[in-house]
Amino acid sequence: MQQENIQHLAVVRLSALGDVCHAMAVVQSIMKRYPSIQVTWITSPLEANLVRLLDGVQVVVYDKKSGFSGLLALRSLLSNQKFDVLLHFQWSFRASVVSRLIKAKRRIGFALSHSREKQHWFVNEYAPEPKGEHVLDSFLSIASVLGVSEPTLPCELILPEPDLGLPDHYVVINPSASKEDRNWTVEGYQAIIERLLVKGICPVITGGPSDREVAFAKQIIANRAEQVINLVGKTQLNVMLAVLKGASLVISPDTGPAHMATLVGTPVLGLYAHSNPQRTGPYRDLDKVQSVYEELVVKEYQKPVAELPWSTRVHDPKAMQHIRVESVLAMLDTLI
Repeated sequence: MQQENIQHLAVVRLSALGDVCHAMAVVQSIMKRYPSIQVTWITSPLEANLVRLLDGVQVVVYDKKSGFSGLLALRSLLSNQKFDVLLHFQWSFRASVVSRLIKAKRRIGFALSHSREKQHWFVNEYAPEPKGEHVLDSFLSIASVLGVSEPTLPCELILPEPDLGLPDHYVVINPSASKEDRNWTVEGYQAIIERLLVKGICPVITGGPSDREVAFAKQIIANRAEQVINLVGKTQLNVMLAVLKGASLVISPDTGPAHMATLVGTPVLGLYAHSNPQRTGPYRDLDKVQSVYEELVVKEYQKPVAELPWSTRVHDPKAMQHIRVESVLAMLDTLI
């Protein structure tokens, strides 16, 4: 098949927010490469709120909680559609099962070196080896089969213009990661707030609506409630993206909003300990990351990063506490 004949493209990436952001930057590049292409993206309910911000993409929602009946409904919904190409951007077995409900001539997955949970059983073409370590680079390797070599960053998205009373100049602190042990310390975030206030910059706290995130934000803000704007649990994803886009800087551990900020072009100061920032860090701001991952990997595995599998994680529940406040403030001073 000639690449120029690709008219109907299916994308499978069900979760998570950060990886969906990476995939969005790649898919938009494909759409620019093929202006007449029709894209159908199968994703999860939460992530669908992000994908819908890509103009011209048809979003099909699959909820894993729907079980077998949900798979049958998805198969029925897609039964009359045939795709030229399916891009399998997720190596979970569930995503692979979903991919088999889609009629496609070409099914492109990761290189064998990056295939997990038997993804290679469900595709008929493998991507070449990624040119970089980052997750986004592995997505690009799949897109390279279609002649795409660069992501679109920042992405062109359909965003609202929220009236939240934000000042012209503010910095976003997104303190909560998906797991509590991947959060930095209350004292560290409070030191950031103090430094921003000294500089005359308004701190804006963002996060999801869970009780844990709301309580953590309140603990961080403490007696600074009149000087800090607390948006935790108060913004939908599209509004949060707009807030991130308007910020001068976003400070965050390894979690979805860090990659959302990259998607809209805002610099990110990342805080990393459990995962390799070269693999999962903010794609355009790896030089700004404050990381203790490398030293903790050596401590846990008695080997340097270069001798370990690309997905190796640090399991120390207190890993984030090794990030020094002084180092983060020094980087903050450099960026502001």
